[in-house]
Amino acid sequence: MDLKLEFQGIYKIKAKLQCITGLHIGGSKENFEIGGIDNPVIKTTTSLNLGDREIKEGMPYIPGSSLKGKIRSLLEWQYGLVKAKFKDGKVKGETIITDNTGENLNDVAIVFGTGASLPKEYKNIYPQPVRVKFFDAYPTKETISKWEEELGAGLYTEVKVENAIDRITSVANPRQQERVPAGSEFEVEIIFEVFEDKDLDRLKIVFEGMKRLEDNYLGGGGSRGNGRVKFEEIIVEFKDKNSYLNPEHKPKEKSFSSVDEALAGFQEIKNLAKGA
Repeated sequence: MDLKLEFQGIYKIKAKLQCITGLHIGGSKENFEIGGIDNPVIKTTTSLNLGDREIKEGMPYIPGSSLKGKIRSLLEWQYGLVKAKFKDGKVKGETIITDNTGENLNDVAIVFGTGASLPKEYKNIYPQPVRVKFFDAYPTKETISKWEEELGAGLYTEVKVENAIDRITSVANPRQQERVPAGSEFEVEIIFEVFEDKDLDRLKIVFEGMKRLEDNYLGGGGSRGNGRVKFEEIIVEFKDKNSYLNPEHKPKEKSFSSVDEALAGFQEIKNLAKGA
């Protein structure tokens, strides 16, 4: 069976991600400091000019890989695509990438990608272009101002002190975890490429994943209260391939206040492409 795909256009999803609780996405600790923070968050290593705001070196951000990886993981559990493999007395979690027939990639694998080459057991399955791309999310202009007013110049995070308690001796082992403060907002941008008509339905998986993330957590320490987030002010735009050839061909867009509203109005999102 030959696989024939033709680029039709892209959906661009823009949203504000609000931290309901403190957010911890771990970064590297280059230098050991006595009395320093045990678990720092990831921060920018250079300054960026994003037009409406400057992202200074040392500001926290959300890597696109963190968003994509967490959302994919939640969807794989939702659709029963995780299996445990036992080998040499060890357990290894693996992802199922085929549908029920075992002869085609499942929709989650098509949307999020499988890599350029597949294992030998999938010799009859064609790899496909990754449909969804998650970009790094940087703080909004309002959030940067809020950090400067409430935390002070050059300070963008808070420190949460936790204790690990020995169950027998009750000895406490304190640790410090750096977090992005609750109420901070980041600008999220997601690109979804359309190569065939089935992709219009597959796009819904992305919104389902966003909703799953709202009901779960992002980053580390989620079982201890970190990482509750929600998406707001969602704008969905469809840009067909003619827009790249004709600048006067304007993209169509729809706005939604929440993920729930976007899911309820998903037919309107599909119609953006059908009417292009």
